[in-house]
Amino acid sequence: MTESRDASDAMGASTSRWVLALVIWVCFIWAHSLVPGEASSAESLSFVNGLRAVFELLGVTETLMMTFIVRKTAHFLEYAVLGVIAGGLMHRGWGRGILRGRLSLLVAAMVPVIDEMIQLFVPGREGQLRDVCIDLAGIAFGLLVSWAVSRLRARCRGVRSRT
Repeated sequence: MTESRDASDAMGASTSRWVLALVIWVCFIWAHSLVPGEASSAESLSFVNGLRAVFELLGVTETLMMTFIVRKTAHFLEYAVLGVIAGGLMHRGWGRGILRGRLSLLVAAMVPVIDEMIQLFVPGREGQLRDVCIDLAGIAFGLLVSWAVSRLRARCRGVRSRT
């Protein structure tokens, strides 16, 4: 009885860490959306300047196109991280009843919509449906990565238990 309770407590602690990671990451995303357009553009331009040689090597020479690539890649990557976190929660069965294990997906899917709505009220920013689609693709990629890592871990555990 104590062993199952210890395992349950460990699972709860693990889930709590994933929930904390989710909250922190969503705050990071939304805080970034509150950055006014001028400051956000300056941040993107600093990345463009740092990567200019790479872009030019790849044949991208227009600063506007470089900025577009940097901004949309940032969207994809920050939401890929969210997808990994949602996948971690899903593997732990976060939620109750019909939402069990899917609550993290629901939360993750709502984040980009709210993110773009926030930007509607920030000077120099605008909410875009295209960004929501890029964000959802990032979440899907993160979920795929989470699933692959989970499968790899399970396979490794299976190999270790046979030896």
